[in-house]
Amino acid sequence: MSQDGEAFVVGVDVGGSKAHIRVESVRDRAVLAEEVLTNTGWAALGDEVRADMLAEMVTRILAGVGEAHQVAAVVAGVHGNDSPQQQAILAAPLSRCFGRVRVLNDSNLLVPAHGLASGTGVAAGTGSSATSIGADGRVMTVGGWGWVLGDEGGGVGLVRDAARQVLDAYDRQDDDPLCALLLAALDVAHPHGLSHHLGSTDPRLWAAATPAIFEAVEAGSARARLLVDAHAGAMAGMVELLARRGGDVATVVAGGGVLVNQPMLFEAFAATVRRRLGQGIAVVLLDKAPVAGAVNIAHQLAVSSNDSGKGNPT
Repeated sequence: MSQDGEAFVVGVDVGGSKAHIRVESVRDRAVLAEEVLTNTGWAALGDEVRADMLAEMVTRILAGVGEAHQVAAVVAGVHGNDSPQQQAILAAPLSRCFGRVRVLNDSNLLVPAHGLASGTGVAAGTGSSATSIGADGRVMTVGGWGWVLGDEGGGVGLVRDAARQVLDAYDRQDDDPLCALLLAALDVAHPHGLSHHLGSTDPRLWAAATPAIFEAVEAGSARARLLVDAHAGAMAGMVELLARRGGDVATVVAGGGVLVNQPMLFEAFAATVRRRLGQGIAVVLLDKAPVAGAVNIAHQLAVSSNDSGKGNPT
C-alpha cells in the first residue's frame, strides 16, 4: 500500500500467454505491487474486449495500492497492438480513468527495459515482432503476424515447423533424430498423428515440446539444425528490414522464452545479425522482465510532465 498522497506509475506487459503488471513509487521506484496473470486466448479476442480487460487489470491491482488520482502515468506494451486504430481502441478505457496513458506494441518494451533510449527490440514468440526506436523518437515495427503466419523464434512456430520436418522425413524415409524426439515430446505414436494432435490442441501448449528440437540438434539432426538456423535467420531478417528502412539497429535487444532458455537459438540469431549487418552490432539478451520497459517509460512520462509545468498528479 502506498503512503497517502504518494504518486506512482503503472507498467503493463501483455503478451499472448501472460500479462505482467508492476506498480512503482515515483519517489524512490519501490515496487508497490506486482502480478503475473495467465492470458491464454488473448490473440483471439476483439480489440474492444482486450481494451476492457487491460483497464480491468490495471484498476484491480491499484485497488490494493491507492487512488486513481495518485497515478502519474500508465504505460502498457500490448501484443497485437499493430496499428494506430488498435492503439486508440486499447487506450480508450485507460484514458478515461487516468491522465497520462501510453499504449504500445509489446516489442517496444525491450529497448527501454535494457536501459536504453534507442535501439531495436526483437520479441520472439506469440507472433514475433521487432521494433526500432530512434534517437529522434521515431518508432518502426515489423512482423507481428501471429503464430499461424509467423512466430519466428517462438515455441509455437518452432514446433509447427518441426512437425512439418517430421512428416517430410517420414515421406522420404529419412530416419532423422528429430522424428523420434518430437513424437515422444508430443506423445504422438506416428507422424500421421501430428496433424490431428496439433490441430486439436491449443497452440500455446505446443511450446512444451520445444526442447526436443534442440535435443535433436545435439543428437546430430540435420533437420533440427536447419530449423533453428531458419528461425534465427527469420528474426535477423526483421532487424535487417528495419535497418534498410532507416531504423536504429546499433544495439539489438532480444527477448522471448525460447531465446532465454535455449542459448543455441540466441547464438545463431546474434551471429546471423552480425554477419548480415556488421560485426559492430551489439546483440544482447534481455536479462529482466520486459515489463521493466513499460515502467521505465512511465517514469519518464511522469518526470517530463512535471518538468513541463503540468504539476504533480497528487
